[in-house]
Amino acid sequence: MKTVRTTVTLPTEQYQQLQALADQHGLSIAWLIRLAVNDFLSRKESFQPMNSGSSKMED
Repeated sequence: MKTVRTTVTLPTEQYQQLQALADQHGLSIAWLIRLAVNDFLSRKESFQPMNSGSSKMED
């Protein structure tokens, strides 16, 4: 399978939570993010975008 590398900027709190979860289960943060993306894409039909204006996720 071909792959593409991307960079994602996360708030420190999210990164720390991901790191703790990864450490707890002996996984990498990258693996957790790939799992989350797969889950999101499997439910994309029900996707409701947030307001197109500034959001907390952009801070």
